[in-house]
Amino acid sequence: MVTLLGSFGANRRAAAAQQWAALRTAAAQQAHRGVRIALIHSIYQRASAGDKAWIIWQETGVRQDTWFHGGVPCSTGTFVLLGGSVGYGPHNNNPRVLYVNPADVLGTASAKSLKAWRKQNRQGG
Repeated sequence: MVTLLGSFGANRRAAAAQQWAALRTAAAQQAHRGVRIALIHSIYQRASAGDKAWIIWQETGVRQDTWFHGGVPCSTGTFVLLGGSVGYGPHNNNPRVLYVNPADVLGTASAKSLKAWRKQNRQGG
């Protein structure tokens, strides 16, 4: 797992930008496995077995219903690098629920990291 959250140290913006760059690099390295970056848009049900959430895929902007077995490992507004498998939801007829096991969460980055990365890249890095 790519560990991307934590103390930013002396240069917060540079460290935050590096957080996003590391998530992008990890996504590119594992794209052949269907691993992509998504934003945790909302968590709408919590249960002991896991949580239901809406994610938004970073590259397409498409929203997807998602089941995180064992619970969502981060808060709303966090970017996650996800694998998983798509199938029918257990309590509805939605054939597009993404099922995510803990091992399918390969990294996280804060929303601030994307903003810092964009600003750094506009200024020439």
